[in-house]
Amino acid sequence: MRHVGDERADEVVEKVFKRDVNEVNRLMRTLVRNDQPVPTDLPEELRGYVTTSLSLPEWADADKIKKGQEVFEEYGLFITLCLFCASLPSAYADAKAVKVLYLTAQLDTDARRRVMETGQFLLDVCTVGGLDANGKGLRAIQHVRLMHAAVRYLIKDRAGKHPGVWNYSSWGVPINQEDMAATILSFWYVVGDPMRGLGKRLSSKEIDAYLHLWNVIGHLMGVLDDMRPHNAAEANALLDTIKRRRFTASPEGQHMTRALLALLDQLTPTQAFDKTIPPLIRHLIGDQTADLLLVPPLHHRRELEQLARIADWFSTHVLSLVGRATPRYHFVSEIAQNFGRELLETALALERGGVRASFDMPDHLARDWEISKPSRRK
Repeated sequence: MRHVGDERADEVVEKVFKRDVNEVNRLMRTLVRNDQPVPTDLPEELRGYVTTSLSLPEWADADKIKKGQEVFEEYGLFITLCLFCASLPSAYADAKAVKVLYLTAQLDTDARRRVMETGQFLLDVCTVGGLDANGKGLRAIQHVRLMHAAVRYLIKDRAGKHPGVWNYSSWGVPINQEDMAATILSFWYVVGDPMRGLGKRLSSKEIDAYLHLWNVIGHLMGVLDDMRPHNAAEANALLDTIKRRRFTASPEGQHMTRALLALLDQLTPTQAFDKTIPPLIRHLIGDQTADLLLVPPLHHRRELEQLARIADWFSTHVLSLVGRATPRYHFVSEIAQNFGRELLETALALERGGVRASFDMPDHLARDWEISKPSRRK
């Protein structure tokens, strides 16, 4: 599957690039809500794509989707932390998959904007109702799917002019089926081991629902159903296989990790996270993977591990409120909440030059997560 991309989206993008790409981009940016009418002046091939790729798969379970989205709303701050301190570093340890991330970063050097768009995508698809008719998730998925196809097209075009840019025989197609499936799993797996590392143990029903949500998202993103794990056991087995076969040190992975650490420090200006982020990453992804990425070891790690083990033990075995109220139980959780809150507040305060809509969070999530939203300009 490393030599298979997304045929449907690739065909559309190839035709679009023969037109006025800037005008197409302008029209696509007007599509936000799932039930929004498609612009009449959108090219025919693109109109067909945006009107027929909104349907959920036949196997989609509406109740599980909603439950998965409720999991996100309940644990959003922790999931945000795990995304940046577990999912992304793990993706950088995949020496083949990180090639396209590194090359894309060279083509688009605004790392902050890329991170904000990832966060916006997460909110659009994972908020309750995001995949319903009046939500924003389906349109967001359409945009990202086309963006992936555009990356494949641009790398192919560039490789034709500069043969050393991409090694198709060794690395496969950029953003191929195998890499897309692994990426979907990386968004899901944070509710397992990483969350337990923060002292949060979700029920099997919650984990299963969150997997179903991301399976649906993956299908809509162009991931073939044959690549879909049907339960958490299958998903974890697939992740273990990917880690065993593909995790290795690479200059690209180490470069992306350094950039991530610098960016996280910039996005949390009022907190001393520069001393916490590296050991927290090591705690969440393990020393072996962290060493591949040259994540700096710091003395805070030992204390984090000890307190996380205590928190995990309490969450599993101690049901009394007294046990759950101990300072040690809350230590790691407070790190996660403060980090996620600061990160999202910074994102909400950022402007993106008017080219794209500002980072937006539903009001009910801002209230539930205690996020301070800046006043809107009049």
